[in-house]
This record gives sequence, structure tokens and C-alpha cells, in this order.
Amino acid sequence: MSYDAFDLCSSELKEKLTPARDAFEALRQKKIEKELSGEVKNKNDKAAEAPEPRYAPSSFPDDTGSNNSGYYELQAVLTHQGRSSSSGHYVAWVKHKGDDWLKCDDDKLSIVKEEDVLKLSGGGDWHVAYTLLYGSKRLELWDDEEPKKEEKETSTVEPMQQ
Repeated sequence: MSYDAFDLCSSELKEKLTPARDAFEALRQKKIEKELSGEVKNKNDKAAEAPEPRYAPSSFPDDTGSNNSGYYELQAVLTHQGRSSSSGHYVAWVKHKGDDWLKCDDDKLSIVKEEDVLKLSGGGDWHVAYTLLYGSKRLELWDDEEPKKEEKETSTVEPMQQ
């Protein structure tokens, strides 16, 4: 549930986005190598849980709040349930952790899976996605990686937790 805005960017901006995009590609390759070598533990193995991940800054050092890669992840969805715009009910779906989402339905809060959010296609009395909220995709740092010094000092905005 991601979005890539790269093709919509100017040539100048594409050039600025390239280093972060290269870092995402390197991470993807590193994950593939670990999977192939058998280093990746079973996601359901509680004993294998890793410590809280660290993330590289997701904005340009001179532009707090910007997106330095052009990659976005869906963070929340506002849906309308009902047959007309003059009546019905609104529900918020907010990304929590992993593939868990929070369904906020008035005073009822429940945990749902990502597959439930993907079913929000609408029709009849079912939920119709009304507003989609995206945030910068976060680049996870591995134990041996450290963000660049100037990025650490200038990046003060933390994206929503995934």
C-alpha cells in the first residue's frame, strides 16, 4: 500500500531523490540476500523479535517535512458507509504496526488486518474510501548503518510510526 511519486517529479527533483531511492534499493537487496542465506528468522517467532528499528531521516536536511525519496506509505483511510452523501457513517482506519491497522468506529476501537483495509472498495452499504492519508516511506537502518551527520542534526520531524 505504497505510492511512488517519482514519475511526477521534475528532472531536478528526480536527481535529488536518487540517493535515498538508491538506499531503499540497497536495503531491498540486503533483505533478499539475508533471506537466501537463511539469516531471516520466522516473523511469528517471538524469541526472534528484533529490537525497535532505527530509521534514516526521510526529509531533505534543508527542507524539514519534505520527502527525500518520493516513496509514500498509506498511513490512514477515512471511509464513508452509506448509500448517499447526505446520510451514513464515517470510520477511520489507521496503520498501527506490521500489517495491523486500527479501526476507529465512534467509541469502538478494534484491530484489523491490512487485508481488511484493502477490501474498502465500496458499493452499496459497504465502506467507500473518502480520504487517503500518505506519509513518507521510512528507510530502516541496519545495525551497521548510521545516518549522515548533517541529516541527524537537521531532521527533527518524525513520521508516523509504522
